Amino acid sequence: MVRFLLRSLWRLLILILGVCALGLIVAILWPESNGRFAIFLTLLVTYCLMAYAVIPNLMRLFHVFSRPDHIPLYVTTGDGWPSDPVNISLVVHSRAHLEAAMMQAGWDKADPLTFSNGFREVSSIIFNHSYPEAPLSNLYLFDRPHDIGFEISTNCRGSARTRHHVRFWRLDEPIAGSRNEKHYHFWQEKLQHMFKGKREVWVGAATEETKAIDIQWRTGRLTHGGSHESDKERDFIIETLSNQKLVAKVYVSEPGEELRFRGQQFRTFYISDGSIKIARLR
Repeated sequence: MVRFLLRSLWRLLILILGVCALGLIVAILWPESNGRFAIFLTLLVTYCLMAYAVIPNLMRLFHVFSRPDHIPLYVTTGDGWPSDPVNISLVVHSRAHLEAAMMQAGWDKADPLTFSNGFREVSSIIFNHSYPEAPLSNLYLFDRPHDIGFEISTNCRGSARTRHHVRFWRLDEPIAGSRNEKHYHFWQEKLQHMFKGKREVWVGAATEETKAIDIQWRTGRLTHGGSHESDKERDFIIETLSNQKLVAKVYVSEPGEELRFRGQQFRTFYISDGSIKIARLR
């Protein structure tokens, strides 16, 4: 009861701070708005400040108090909200082995997310230019952004508008006493039969981006629109690897309760059977 009241008060405080920030932006910008272009520019600046600065930072402040400590069923955005479901794991000899296998299976390695690469991606989306190695936005698991990402464009121009994509995080042993220690031991127990020999485990989150533009419902930021069939995307990755005879064996974790949660977009509810497919590569 006490925790519920504290969380409610914290949410109210975040809401008040957001309203105050919006009021301050309006008070500064709107008195200078004369004419249609000035009003349009003011609306654009207000939207950008709220969607890309004020709201994300308020969400980060909110998660300082209400930081989850459960085994992750999904990866999160930078401000801590659910994004793509965790649904696949690959067991390989090394990062180089992972890269070679995925590229042999027809996947392009995503470029790092830099300003210039991000600009190229936006240009690819707007003008439908080819950019099959477009960067993936940073999502977080084990308190860090993904280590590597892969994609396959699903349009004839090879642009970043629509694509299959997956992000991977290497399962590293954490510092003793850290929050991630619990997560590491969960995966170690689940995959203990695969820790024999010099092998690495890479945990992944796979979804298909089916629309060029959608809106993040919590912040109002622009993003891709995704398919809710995350299990289908997971199976597609394993199929592409199997077609190249790169898979030694596929294991399936015991399904839990059906997982259904809202992702980043307004209309996307991810649905999963709660299981994770683990493929050991040759």
